[in-house]
Amino acid sequence: YQRRVHGTLSECLFFFAMPPSKDWEDFKKIPLHMGTLIHYKLCFERADKDHNGRIDIMELGEWAQGMGLRNVSFEDLRRMIAEVDVNHNGRVDFWEFLAIQLYVSLGLQGSVDLSEFIKFLNQTYVT
Repeated sequence: YQRRVHGTLSECLFFFAMPPSKDWEDFKKIPLHMGTLIHYKLCFERADKDHNGRIDIMELGEWAQGMGLRNVSFEDLRRMIAEVDVNHNGRVDFWEFLAIQLYVSLGLQGSVDLSEFIKFLNQTYVT
């Protein structure tokens, strides 16, 4: 897996130089290209075995094993879901999945608050 950061160097440095942000205006500056969106949509669809638009704990376990994560316990999977499940349905919806994938692949740890970033991407579903 090769990590790619899109956008200009100044855009990237903006996020790596600032303290963790909860400001949605900052999130709007994170570049997201159509190819990246399509890539993660296809990844999500492969993980969503029953094609109901949500990844449940069993599907997450299968996906984790397919990604090379071994010895992941049921409790580990439950915690993973709880960390990203902003609409509290006990499953990972596409926008929650996309948020965590972008958070990791763009190296946003330390510069963006994860829960606020997930809420930002999932804002059409969260009241």
